[in-house]
Amino acid sequence: MEHHFFDLALLNQAVFACLDNINKLCKNFVHVDRINIFIETLSPSTLALFHIDSQTEQKGVWSQTSATDDNTFHCELSSIPMHYNHTTYQLFLAEVIPANYYQDVQNCYHSSLYWTDDCHCALHFLRTNDNSFTESEITKLQQLAELVAKIITNLFTIEQINSEKTFFEHEHLRDHILVNITNTAISIRDLDKMLKRVAQDIIEFFHIDYIGLIVPSSEQVQQQLYSTYRLSDTKFSQQCISLNLPQSFIKKLALSPTLDIYSIEELHAQYSKNNILNTMLDFGLTSLYCLPLTLANQQKGALLLAHRHADIFSSDNIDLFKRIADRITIAVDNIEAYQHVSNLNHSLTNENRYLSEEIHLIDSYREIVGQSKAIQKVLEQVEMVADSASSVLLLGETGTGKELFAKAIHQRSSRRNKRMIKINCSAVPANLLESELFGHERGAFTNANTQRIGRFELAHGSTLLLDEIGDIPLELQPKLLRVLQEKEIERLGSNKTIPVDARVIAATNCDLEKMVADKTFRADLYYRLNVFPIHIPPLRHRKEDIPALAQFFTQKFAHQMKRDIDSIASSTLQQLCDYDWPGNVRELANVIERAVILTKGASLNLNMQSFLVNDHSLLQVPIISKVQPPDISNHHFNHNDLIQREKIIQVLKETNGIIAGPKGAAVRLGLKRTTLLSRMQKLNISAKEVIQEE
Repeated sequence: MEHHFFDLALLNQAVFACLDNINKLCKNFVHVDRINIFIETLSPSTLALFHIDSQTEQKGVWSQTSATDDNTFHCELSSIPMHYNHTTYQLFLAEVIPANYYQDVQNCYHSSLYWTDDCHCALHFLRTNDNSFTESEITKLQQLAELVAKIITNLFTIEQINSEKTFFEHEHLRDHILVNITNTAISIRDLDKMLKRVAQDIIEFFHIDYIGLIVPSSEQVQQQLYSTYRLSDTKFSQQCISLNLPQSFIKKLALSPTLDIYSIEELHAQYSKNNILNTMLDFGLTSLYCLPLTLANQQKGALLLAHRHADIFSSDNIDLFKRIADRITIAVDNIEAYQHVSNLNHSLTNENRYLSEEIHLIDSYREIVGQSKAIQKVLEQVEMVADSASSVLLLGETGTGKELFAKAIHQRSSRRNKRMIKINCSAVPANLLESELFGHERGAFTNANTQRIGRFELAHGSTLLLDEIGDIPLELQPKLLRVLQEKEIERLGSNKTIPVDARVIAATNCDLEKMVADKTFRADLYYRLNVFPIHIPPLRHRKEDIPALAQFFTQKFAHQMKRDIDSIASSTLQQLCDYDWPGNVRELANVIERAVILTKGASLNLNMQSFLVNDHSLLQVPIISKVQPPDISNHHFNHNDLIQREKIIQVLKETNGIIAGPKGAAVRLGLKRTTLLSRMQKLNISAKEVIQEE
């Protein structure tokens, strides 16, 4: 790294202050008539003389710069302290310094102040009379010279540090624009938007006047030219025009295999009718730089840069322009690939390739994947209710992702800075649920050895999700209603009321209206919870989201298992889309997880029929069961109901009628215990009868 740390203008004030102080000290110890300080740098080759008249205290500076790097300091002994008399000082000058600066000088004491490969500095004490310096005077002058040397050394050190700081700041800015352009290149998939962002970065960094990008259009005979002119520091003129490729000037630039700097005047003389060149001349531009955009020996277009002055295209800037062009080339290639894939929507295979690159995840909703109208309607409802304090009731079949939507509501609310608290009402034994919700004091009941904080207290200032609210015991429902109405709780074993501010979101797959009609769920609690109901659609009602969900789960489980699976076979995707998924998204996730385990290649490929039959899935072909309840003919089951019925019966046989527990039928089927019982009741299945038939 080359450092030009000598700046005459920056040193003037400091050197003159040094001369003033040394002159004052000299008056107390040694008589001199003038004091001169030489500073010479070799890159660039510059010689400066700072001087002061001891009597009048008038100061001045003389300097010269050489066009070459030849040494201008013609003193062989300049690094060694020397005493020159009137017969020898001319050898030192050697006609380098104008004669008037040493006119009438009879004695000179020379001392080196600073000596490096890049810079020399010396101090001269001068007398115009013939009184030679005594040994005592030389000692004092040497002491003064050592003091000046420290000052000059510090000045040069500061200048060098500032120069290095400037250099590294410039390097940081260079890296910064490359990072900005790289981020733009990989994040923006629209060519027009990408160029506008890149153009703004380049213009702000280089203060360049024009940026253009020539890229092939979808029509082979045309080129697209995206142009940005700088009208002022804050205003730009941006346009995109289609040009015919046979136009010789555009063809010359678009297909140029090498870097070229053109004179716009000369180009205009050759292509006088070209409107682009006319516009450039109208803007006062003089030089045009063309960088080919080449990737894997394929021409992707050209980057054009034009400016009023050719010096913008220095070797340093050109190196940076090349690196910028490389990133733009990759961006153009990525955008072309993206657009190509986006247009291939006529088959499931092409749609799968698209999804493998562009799974649309709504950032605000984490793992909620989908663009169907059904899911968008739900998200609109989430947006509407999120920032209110109203209770929300999430209704939907098991496996539809009700908890994810509860999290989405919480994350979009003003309570998002606190952790959402949740409780599954069906997973906690009925005799412990009250304690879990409201807490208890020590000694409130057997084994209550310590005080316990309930979920409502934990959710103070946050959100409480009451999952499977339909399974809450009837006797506990009045207490829950009181908390929702009064916003206060009482711990078990205490009569002290505790105010709580918890926003409640309830979720269930039960038909609460029917439960109210059946007197198994309190009507007043239902109305309190049902302030803002949101119905989560089952997967069979948003089948257009299945490809995105399948890709999402494939990538998720492949990453967890450290498997290299990046796509889904079109036949597999078709089968996934054809199935009704009674277990909804949870069932789809389980199927994909098992498929990832079994997949050997880079593409998720499986025969759904045989795969799920072997794994006792709901896709199993119906087999005439030995268990045929007498009244089955009176039930109007559809085809899917029959498939589910046979599946459940088969799994119950395998689990010996056990429903709950780690080895029970509910776990095997990927369902909750309550959900399985509900389906068995609906499908007229008795576990006892199944075992008896066996």
